Amino acid sequence: MTEILIPKKNVILDASILSSLMSCPRLADFRYNHNLVSIGGKSNSLECGSIVHKFLEYYYKSIINGSARAESKDVGMRAAELYIAGCPSCSGFISNDSSRPECGHAVDEFQGVKNTPAESEKNVIGWKFVLDTCEKYTEFYKNDHWVPLEVEIVKGEVLYEDDSLRVLWKAKFDLISDTNQDIIPIDHKTMKQRRDKITLNNQFTGQCLLMKSRKLVINKIGFQISLKPEERFIREIMNYSTDRLIEWQSEILPYYAYKLLDYTEQAHWPPNYTHCENIYGKCNFVSVCESDRGMREEELRLNFIKSSKWDPQND
Repeated sequence: MTEILIPKKNVILDASILSSLMSCPRLADFRYNHNLVSIGGKSNSLECGSIVHKFLEYYYKSIINGSARAESKDVGMRAAELYIAGCPSCSGFISNDSSRPECGHAVDEFQGVKNTPAESEKNVIGWKFVLDTCEKYTEFYKNDHWVPLEVEIVKGEVLYEDDSLRVLWKAKFDLISDTNQDIIPIDHKTMKQRRDKITLNNQFTGQCLLMKSRKLVINKIGFQISLKPEERFIREIMNYSTDRLIEWQSEILPYYAYKLLDYTEQAHWPPNYTHCENIYGKCNFVSVCESDRGMREEELRLNFIKSSKWDPQND
């Protein structure tokens, strides 16, 4: 009797999709199946973080290309300023394939800020202060001996496979550096308040597995005016045991990959009302879930726009 082989199902996951699935399947559906984003743009905190990320991306790329740190700082500043102003060609460019806007930038690379004024206000950070923070960052690390190797690079690898499922994990690395002891991934995190990070983080765990490393560095960049530079700029090392990494890879990752397949096959993405509000504020889709079923499509149409198809490369 001839054995009938059933093809394996392939699932592609990254930290954003997996964390959304864990938090709320309906949120994952809206954001990653329908590619919906708020019409009002990113929050002030996210915009400020994006400005810093853009500065650091071009700053470290310039260093890797052989430029001096002073020159690289200028390159980073120009990129940050363009992100603030916005590039008319790539901002809002919609693409579902590999096409790029005329400017040659990645899709939405220089979006322009909507919720970040020039000057800081009560509970709102101004972009001038963000640029000043970038300036102080380079001054603080002017004698840095860590050697940047790769910036904003996407890596992928099959991290789980059984008889019926194959899971490809993708991750975008902010920075990979040689510390003279290890080659390790570095993740930039901006923050208004001092807050300790914990290792229970899909992004960090996945990056360690892709890099075959048991440690990751969080490059903390604080927006607190009252703190000294050594308190605002901190490199925190996150350590993982081999068992923790294996548990995540062999148990947690496939469990949610199968859940994703179930939601897709059933065409039902149930909400999780325990995730509607957290320390960072309310979920963008709260107003949709608070609407009656017959009004949700209208709420989505009025308050959200369709963005480019999700890809870690465009994050």
